[in-house]
Amino acid sequence: MPRGETLAYLAGIVDGDGYFKVSRTYRTSRTVHPYYATTVGVSQLWPGEGVRIFAAALGGFIEDPRKISIGRWMARCEVRGSKAESAARRLLPFLQLKRNQAILLLEIGRLRPGRARVRDRGAACSEMEEVRQALRRSHDGIDRAGKLGPSLPSFEGYQQLTPEQLGWTRKQLLSYLAGIIDSDGNLRIEKRRVKGMIGPHYRINIRCGQVLPSRAVELLAATFGGRVGLSKSRRPNQRDLATWSLHDKMAEPAIRALLPYLVVKKTEALHLLQLRRLKAEGKQGVTEWVHANRWRDSVRMRKRCYTTSQVAAFERIRQAVLALHSSVPR
Repeated sequence: MPRGETLAYLAGIVDGDGYFKVSRTYRTSRTVHPYYATTVGVSQLWPGEGVRIFAAALGGFIEDPRKISIGRWMARCEVRGSKAESAARRLLPFLQLKRNQAILLLEIGRLRPGRARVRDRGAACSEMEEVRQALRRSHDGIDRAGKLGPSLPSFEGYQQLTPEQLGWTRKQLLSYLAGIIDSDGNLRIEKRRVKGMIGPHYRINIRCGQVLPSRAVELLAATFGGRVGLSKSRRPNQRDLATWSLHDKMAEPAIRALLPYLVVKKTEALHLLQLRRLKAEGKQGVTEWVHANRWRDSVRMRKRCYTTSQVAAFERIRQAVLALHSSVPR
């Protein structure tokens, strides 16, 4: 992908599976002022194709999954220091959910005193600690509406803009949304048995859910149709989710538009489009039954239906998608 589309895709990945972190450490026991280290990272299920693109575009390396994983293997890449600040600066024009977190991380780089006098370092460390606490609050979902931190001069000029105001191209918009789907999206085939139907009903579904509020979910609805719903949390320590979903005929155009930019879920998207293609061929079978009539002789009825071989093909595709969801690649 071109550079702009790659950064837009990575912004979607970071908005979903990424994180911005500022850690405070004392390098030696005699150190008076702490050192504030910046980190930008992303973590996905192994093999983590999106993480590999992150590592190739922004630097860093994929960590050994055997050392960082419990249960299913994870792929993780982190960039630190100047690389982290460079990554935040490059991703900033495309970030929607974690834009303020990127700004806070860049503020640490601006405040870092370097070789300044001890008195200046103390004042700078106080400001950096304030920024670090603001970033921690944003991770907990506090002040997500934009008031993430203190009134710092660097926040000026970073107002929240729409993709149109930011000058995104159509390809950059689709790249960003593909990153969101690769992170927090789900592509599946639903199988339902309806009373009175000869065989089960198969339909494709594309959906996404993120912690409320989510500009990315709203952007999906504005781009492909549908509406944003609300999924209430059933646990006290969890937050409500903003959800978006499309089915069957409405889902197909969205999947086709995102397909060239999907990386992690491209195979699943191809399976869903294959099911739609097979269903578009029409019902090739005929079923007959006798309709009882109270006032006259019974009537023999006929209607079209999917054949046994067609239903078997639908089921094979559904099982292939389920296998992708449940597989544990090593």
